[in-house]
Amino acid sequence: MRKSRFTEEQMVAILREADRTTVAEAAKKHKVSEPTIYAWRKHFGQLEVADVKRLKALELENSRLKKLLAERDLDIEVLKEINAKKLVSPPARRAQVAFARERGLSLRRACGLVGMSRATPSYKPRMLAKDAPVIEAMKELSAQYPRYGYRRIRIFLRRRGFELSWSRTHRLWRQAGLLVPRKRSRKRIASQRPRVHTPFKANMVWAYDFVFDTTATGQQLKCLTVIDEYTRECLAIDVAGSIRSKRVIEVLSRLVSVHGAPLFMRSDNGPEFVSLAILEWIAGAGIATVLNDPGKPWQNGTDESFNGKLRDECLSVEWFRSRREAKVVIESWRQHYNEVRPHSSLQYLTPTEFKQQLHQVLQPAVF
Repeated sequence: MRKSRFTEEQMVAILREADRTTVAEAAKKHKVSEPTIYAWRKHFGQLEVADVKRLKALELENSRLKKLLAERDLDIEVLKEINAKKLVSPPARRAQVAFARERGLSLRRACGLVGMSRATPSYKPRMLAKDAPVIEAMKELSAQYPRYGYRRIRIFLRRRGFELSWSRTHRLWRQAGLLVPRKRSRKRIASQRPRVHTPFKANMVWAYDFVFDTTATGQQLKCLTVIDEYTRECLAIDVAGSIRSKRVIEVLSRLVSVHGAPLFMRSDNGPEFVSLAILEWIAGAGIATVLNDPGKPWQNGTDESFNGKLRDECLSVEWFRSRREAKVVIESWRQHYNEVRPHSSLQYLTPTEFKQQLHQVLQPAVF
């Protein structure tokens, strides 16, 4: 029925009055037409006023239940989509509240589903502005040192004045998407054999080995690396197309004249290291040799580790157009390794800083 100036209760009351008198009298009294009263009678029949009120209440309750059911179904559907993701951090919860509101939920209901205070979505985090300069510096350092992880980057950030904890550095590192791809580790044979002549002071054991690479024109690069196992200092990286035993002796002689002779020289069983010329020179210098067992390069693990860093951070990153350019770039990287790059086994000091600390400890006190 179309909207009338009479309520349903009033219509039923007029019908019952017409039953007691006549339709004409009731129509005249209430200023309605007789066809209208007959239309009301057809619609309401013999209902009483109380029945109409009860029916109206039932209709309201029914509409309320339908609305609650629709809201419950919507809540279940939204919860299924929300629970598909982890709701741990406040930003994630705020994002899910925004998603629920897009689906038609009110702020109160959305916050209730997620389990969040209604004041949280309107909160503007201040850490973004605080972390922005740190992330910018991280990106700059990551572009400069693409193979460094967040631990070494944290040391460089401290040098720039950013004091960060390990956890915050790792969080911002992951947030900026600067994770370094991991290398697949090779399976190694477990060994309980103690390492021969483990150094306990500087200039005790030198380790030397070869690393190979090529230039852009296909020329071979052969790099002789010499390091101090205790201080992790790279004493020399000699770059050439071919390095024979005579050249190895020249490099070692120059290093001995600068740093003094070590107690031991560690190497593998390559032909350059077991040649009579090198063995005679080492014996004449009063240095003992420590050779790896055949097929066990990990016995020279310190130098092998250094060679891996040289390969990962320099040779695999740079593109050499000639041997002369390779010599300059590799020597620059060696100085960076000794003076700038923090070393994890030295409490994130550089080899030069660690060596300076040793000299300060060994200096006699002056009274």
